[in-house]
Amino acid sequence: MRFGVSAFEGGVSVHHVLKALDLLVAMTLFAMESVLSRTDEVPGATAADGIKLSRRLQRRGALLSLAATRGYMQAYGDALRDRFRQARHDLRNPLGTIKSVLALMDDDGVPLETRANPSFRAIATRNARSLEELIGDRLSDAAALLPSLAGQIVWVRDIVCEVRRELRADAERRRVTIVVEQEGPHGRLDAAGLELLLREVLKATLQECTLDEGVHVDFERASGWAILVVSRESGRPPIQDPGTLARLGALAGQVGATVTAGERTTVVSIQLGPSEMASSAGRERAVPREPDGLSDGEARHDVRGARESQHGQADTL
Repeated sequence: MRFGVSAFEGGVSVHHVLKALDLLVAMTLFAMESVLSRTDEVPGATAADGIKLSRRLQRRGALLSLAATRGYMQAYGDALRDRFRQARHDLRNPLGTIKSVLALMDDDGVPLETRANPSFRAIATRNARSLEELIGDRLSDAAALLPSLAGQIVWVRDIVCEVRRELRADAERRRVTIVVEQEGPHGRLDAAGLELLLREVLKATLQECTLDEGVHVDFERASGWAILVVSRESGRPPIQDPGTLARLGALAGQVGATVTAGERTTVVSIQLGPSEMASSAGRERAVPREPDGLSDGEARHDVRGARESQHGQADTL
């Protein structure tokens, strides 16, 4: 449970907590299988022993995942209660002032001249406006999401490498090498949404690639933005199908990112959280990068969506 609480406080999503635990169990099972396969090091070990041990490990892993999820959700509930408590306190202040002013204006024991003082109406109007602003700010759809669920502080390169691992089989089947730049930005964003978007972008790029071709993922940095630039060694567009671009555009819009397709690159731009515009490698730019190969007047496909960041130079599949 403590692991789940720590993950929540660190801004990690429950999705990534469970993935990390699954990876831990898989690595442990792989190590155990490697040891048991060397019968000279483990005399008397049988396949049945390996199966029995793997089942025990999987049960332990399931219990660990359950405990981590329980701790995470308890921390989530505590944080949610704190947010509601703070919202109640902030909303009661202007509301209490308005009630006091109205009670004073309706009090027959107070002289009429005092009750008719325009300053009372001004106070009530000012607090009503403040109350309306608080409701719009504290009870908006965006504020309804806890920061740890709406966005996690993550390295963009970690997400790219995770997606690359998941697409390893597709890349090997097409004999395509995916090279990821080592340096990348980091910040607070929708990590799960970004991972889903990048998976679809790289999967679509692999489908366009020829045999023995390379795909590069480079990082750049604009003011408050993390930029991922996907390109092919052949210089051809990573994604050419209009239907695929439209689908990626709709997906990007759901996670607050933009996908821009040019002649030689596909650019994914992710906006960093305002308090998490941490330092990153790559060139500082005032605006997100335009796709390579686009000149004035040339058409391009643009889609709205989210952002993220990380740390990384070149790393191959």
